[in-house]
Amino acid sequence: SSSVSTKFLVHTYGKHMFTCKIVCEYKKKLICGIDIESGNPPDEPRNVSCIQYGIDGQPTCTWDKGRLTYISTTYVIQ
Repeated sequence: SSSVSTKFLVHTYGKHMFTCKIVCEYKKKLICGIDIESGNPPDEPRNVSCIQYGIDGQPTCTWDKGRLTYISTTYVIQ
């Protein structure tokens, strides 16, 4: 019943994995871990344009997303 803590800097964009292991009888055993995604926050969309053909048609929209986020990003138009 002991605890360990650490800090580490993430210098690059993308996915990173941190794991914590113990050595038990000369074998390493994984006891915990975390996946971290590092990137840019999304920019506010620019040049939004939507068009709908006919009364019952589905609208189709396009926009400039801005800079690359390097993380999974979902855009929703309301």
